Amino acid sequence: MNYAEMLDSIIVKSNLSLRQIAKRCAELDLSITPSYISQLKNGKLPPPTPEVSMILAKACNSNEESKLIFQGYMEKAPEVIKQYMLASSELNKVMLEALYKSENNGHMADEAKEYLKKLDVLSTIEMSSQYIKDGQINLSPDLAKKITLESGGVTEDKNMLSLFLSEPGMSPTIPVHSFIHIMPTRTDLLKPRDIIAFYPFGKKQAILRRVYFERGKILLLPDDKVSEIFMIESFDEINYLGKVVSYRIDL
Repeated sequence: MNYAEMLDSIIVKSNLSLRQIAKRCAELDLSITPSYISQLKNGKLPPPTPEVSMILAKACNSNEESKLIFQGYMEKAPEVIKQYMLASSELNKVMLEALYKSENNGHMADEAKEYLKKLDVLSTIEMSSQYIKDGQINLSPDLAKKITLESGGVTEDKNMLSLFLSEPGMSPTIPVHSFIHIMPTRTDLLKPRDIIAFYPFGKKQAILRRVYFERGKILLLPDDKVSEIFMIESFDEINYLGKVVSYRIDL
């Protein structure tokens, strides 16, 4: 993921317009125009200074500030440094894939492979450094679970399901990037306003919505008022996972 793609992703997750972001930047003592932000996120301009990247991330309420700054530095760094960092990142991804497979009977889900492939350089370094100490690779039972969750997959532990929320539909009630805990619950026991997790219409990323029952229909509504609304006649139309019972945010 390059700088423009990373910034665009941050903006999409913020649910803010470019005009709103520019206004928030002004409140943080940075005067930029919506047009300038548009050119940055579309790759028509090179990455800005670290200060501009920092304020853009803050204006979007993003926790990916350091990643955005680092990616901007990477793209403007001398070619020899850029190639070295990219090569190191690829080696780390090979190591992470091997560790994942060693914990998962030699298998790796396609979603997990795609997640590692798209991982930016800084995230790769941060993740792989957790499993190397004093030049030795330390196996951890949490690696496969971590990658599975962050790639959009669902894990199971003692009859409780867990997933990493990458869609902002339940903000601000449940912030994006939260770890969600789900209890498999019979659909006939669900009550209006319960929050459920499901895969919509065959998509690979699980999402959350509140349940409402109206005139024989099932309405699945977001809290942010702008994300997609679903209206179904039966839970058989979605890949229902269960009822959300708690969540946590790793700061």
